[in-house]
Amino acid sequence: MALWGHFFLSLIGYFLLVRRSSYQGLSYSTGIRAGILLRICLLFTPVFLSEDVFRFLWDGLLVQEGVSPYSILPKDVLLFSNESWKEELLRKMNSPGYYSVYPPLLQALFLFPSFILKESGSVFFGVFSWKILVFLAELGIYYIIRSRNKEEEKTAFLKYWLHPLVLWEGVANGHSEPILFLLLLLSLVFWQKGRSVLAFLFYIGSILTKILPLVLAPYLFFSWIRKRSRKEILFILGIGSILFFGFSYWFFTPFLENELLRKQWTKGLGVYFNLFEFHGAIYYLVKIPMKYTWYPYSAAPALGFISFLWICIYSFLVSRKEGQDKFEILPKIWVSICGIYYILSSTLHPWYVLPILGAATFSGNLWPFAVGAVWILSYSTYSTAQFGDQTWVMILEHSIVYITFAYEFFRSKAPKSSLDP
Repeated sequence: MALWGHFFLSLIGYFLLVRRSSYQGLSYSTGIRAGILLRICLLFTPVFLSEDVFRFLWDGLLVQEGVSPYSILPKDVLLFSNESWKEELLRKMNSPGYYSVYPPLLQALFLFPSFILKESGSVFFGVFSWKILVFLAELGIYYIIRSRNKEEEKTAFLKYWLHPLVLWEGVANGHSEPILFLLLLLSLVFWQKGRSVLAFLFYIGSILTKILPLVLAPYLFFSWIRKRSRKEILFILGIGSILFFGFSYWFFTPFLENELLRKQWTKGLGVYFNLFEFHGAIYYLVKIPMKYTWYPYSAAPALGFISFLWICIYSFLVSRKEGQDKFEILPKIWVSICGIYYILSSTLHPWYVLPILGAATFSGNLWPFAVGAVWILSYSTYSTAQFGDQTWVMILEHSIVYITFAYEFFRSKAPKSSLDP
């Protein structure tokens, strides 16, 4: 309850600041300086919402030693037995009984804070170093907004920059979503400039940081395919299929022999996609009748398939729109596709919302800010001994978000009156 109280007090202060910036002339530079100052202060605070950062450090330490974090459980590692910080990391990290699920680029970034930890012998300095990287990513986001020099974007950006959830889940607790958003934003910047190769590389980099940007792949594919002839499409799809399946066979065969995929499926990514559950309201509703089918765990794969079809249909329809500013259309598409994905997902942690909040800076969507305002309540799950989601909390969260979405949707469809001069 104290956590909720502090957050909602912060939210009230945030609302007053943003309202003042919009209507009473609070300068943009003042808001930016306030955000920077708050982030600097949060660099020195202990993490207080999530233990993910300790797993980041652990994975980085393993990679330094040439050990794959995808194939060995933390409890089975015999390294670092004489280091005092080993027990601290094992005690504080979450999911020590599961293999790492963090993608390769993120694993590479873990090397820096884990090196600092190893050299200093201090977990605090390791965490501090990782927070520095997250802080630098947020400064990169700010730099891109500033370089575009559009007043309406600057005012909207303060809604992201000063948002309590962004501050708490970003620098304060060291989640990597600001790094993901920076890479996506860089991809968008270079696409806008017509530099497709760099745009593609940054997009791939975002996927290698978090797999979430894969949800954009259908839209990007449909956008690309519309500008090609039938012969080009067949040729490139043929070559692409040969390369994809050839690479997959070459890449995954050794893993199958070493049982890496089996390990990841039983105690890694497979657990996340099939068994892990956290405040997915529609998932819970679908799960009830699914329990009586031949495969009681079929809710996640079934909803995943529906989500994929929905995203593909939506992507196909919006890909037909031409002649729009990419900074106008792509953030809206990102927000919508993420909304489709998460509404049917079994898991929605509060920090997952950060890249959607960032995109809402450009898209103008309101509902992501409703999610950002209430999803802190999801931490009530950890207030019970069995770590169970509380029904009344989920009803409250989802009701507020759905009502906000409905209001935004019908307002956008309402006819706009105009007065002739």
